[in-house]
Amino acid sequence: MSINPVFNPNGSDNTANRLIWFGETTNLMQLNDVRYSWAVSLYRQMRENFWIPEKIDITQDVTDYANLTPGERRAFDGILSYLTFLDSVQTCNVPHIKNSITAPEIALCMAEQISQEAMHNQSYQYIIETVIPSDRRTQVYDFWRSDACGGLRLRILKERCEFIAGLYQKYVDNPTPENYFVSLLADYLLAGLRQKVA
Repeated sequence: MSINPVFNPNGSDNTANRLIWFGETTNLMQLNDVRYSWAVSLYRQMRENFWIPEKIDITQDVTDYANLTPGERRAFDGILSYLTFLDSVQTCNVPHIKNSITAPEIALCMAEQISQEAMHNQSYQYIIETVIPSDRRTQVYDFWRSDACGGLRLRILKERCEFIAGLYQKYVDNPTPENYFVSLLADYLLAGLRQKVA
């Protein structure tokens, strides 16, 4: 899969010839004349979703967390750990996907996704650092690594993380079109992946 050059003076900004991939663009952002108008609308919607974690009052969550049953607390910790890990990996992976996008309006959406994945990670860390007692925070960050399903020695969260990260890494190590689109599909599967436990 070819990586889009930073600047291609021989490229064309003609919207009729613009392609999502494999195009010949200069990489200049001309958002007043786009081929994929849905991307500009999507970008604007993404920007409206912007928020800062520290501006959300989660004081009540500290009390609520203390009142959870052990099973509920384990589920809460596991979800936070999993989401923190996955959005960390997303922040590293999306630039690899973005590098082959040749439509500037879609590249803009990908840049915003990178920013929002990092912000999601920050929000999960804000919850961990505010809600979780200080003596348990490291356990929550490492929950994805050490979680065992009951007495079974299955590392459910670790296996999920390795599966998704493995699909991403396969493209990085071998940037073929097939591996690219599998990595792109994994990007959509990221948070919704479920594994059946035997």
